[in-house]
Amino acid sequence: MERREIGKEIIILSNQLKRRVDHIVASYGLTGVQSRVIRHIYEKSKVCDVYQKDIEDAFEIRRSSVTSVLQLLEKKGFIKRESVSEDARLKKLTLTEQGRKMHESVCNVIEEMEEGFYAALTKEEMEQLFCSIEKLALLVKE
Repeated sequence: MERREIGKEIIILSNQLKRRVDHIVASYGLTGVQSRVIRHIYEKSKVCDVYQKDIEDAFEIRRSSVTSVLQLLEKKGFIKRESVSEDARLKKLTLTEQGRKMHESVCNVIEEMEEGFYAALTKEEMEQLFCSIEKLALLVKE
């Protein structure tokens, strides 16, 4: 049997998953990054207020890049930026109803993919897969 490259196979699978999700969010006129920002706002706002700085830190991207993404999301009606009474410079980020619906729709598709993964593998294969992923992750961790 020919020796296969593990890293290459993982990258190919990752790219296929990313393309599938990007295709779904594209139907909403969004990019993958924009949808991930929406997801971050959705999840984080369950426990605390979300501000632009939170997005910058979570995604490790520059303020100007985050500003562009947020302006576009606001223009398309997915988020609102609201002034905070304590500091006029701060803008609290919240999802609009359209933003919540888009997020839930994408989550449903991802959940369907996950269910397909679980249906394709036995319980033992799934346990072995996660064990193998954890071992490999430790090897490449900096």
